[in-house]
Parts: sequence; C-alpha cells; structure tokens
Amino acid sequence: MKSIGSSALGRSADLGPLLLRIGLGLVFAWHGWQKLDMGPENFATMLSGLDVPAPEIVAWLMTIAEGIGGLFLIAGLLTRLTTLPLIVINAGAIWLVKTDVGFIVPDAPGAELDVALLAGLFCLLFVGPGRLSADGALGMETAVAPVHDTHSDTTRSSRSRGDTAASDRT
Repeated sequence: MKSIGSSALGRSADLGPLLLRIGLGLVFAWHGWQKLDMGPENFATMLSGLDVPAPEIVAWLMTIAEGIGGLFLIAGLLTRLTTLPLIVINAGAIWLVKTDVGFIVPDAPGAELDVALLAGLFCLLFVGPGRLSADGALGMETAVAPVHDTHSDTTRSSRSRGDTAASDRT
C-alpha cells in the first residue's frame, strides 16, 4: 500500500542527515566558541571541581573538539570520525555532571539536551553524513541508508550497487 508522500520523502532522504549535521554542528561549534571565549583555563578550573583528571588538557581538547568538530559536522567533513570525540564528551558530561542533576529539572539544565545530542551523534555515526556533504562530494562516503522504493520491492541503495539479487525479487 502506498502511503501519502512516501515517494517525495524517499527522494529527499539525504535532507535528514544534512539537517541533523547542521543542527548538531551549530550547537557544538557554539559551545567550543564559548569555551574559547571564556578561556580554556577557566573551563579547566570548573573541570577540576568535578574531579576530571588532567583538567587543563581536557579543557583544551574539549574546546578544540567541540569548535572544530562542530564546523566539520556542518560541512559533513570526516563526519563519522568527528562524532567519536563528541560522543565521548557528551557521555562524560552525562556521567560526571548530569547524573546528579537529573533528566529534566526546573531550575537547572538537566540531561535532556545531552541525551538528545548523544542520540543525534550516534545517528550520524551509524547512518553517515548523507550525499549532501563534503564526505559525499569527495567520495569518502558512498553508502546511503536504503530508502524503500514505493514502485517496486527494491531499495535505491541496492539498485545503485547493481545488486541483482534485490532486483530479482520484483
């Protein structure tokens, strides 16, 4: 059974990773800029209060990873690799800071934003940046998540690979 708009949505499947990359990239680039603006040494003082080991080094690594990583996500450059340090940073923030605060609390930032960012990063790690990315333009990412073709039983990705087994099912 054909659902309303499924054909149009299937043709625009690469917009999902693009919008996710831009949204996440803006958040991380902004957070990296804030850390740089306040001075990583001031951020290190805060990390020291959380008993983070080597807070001066971690502060600089987080500042660089968030700032440059955010820009890389926006461009879709080295996307899967870029998600890895950002996943570690978000998991660490949830573990070290947000477990004591809670998920959603009225008077302080809870873990909800960090969990949403973490989920988005895992999506990009598993799905990839999509074709509308620097990775796609440079041929570094050729896999696209399969999109069901409503006109046959094959998927776009299997046809593009020349998968005859998938074509035989029609």
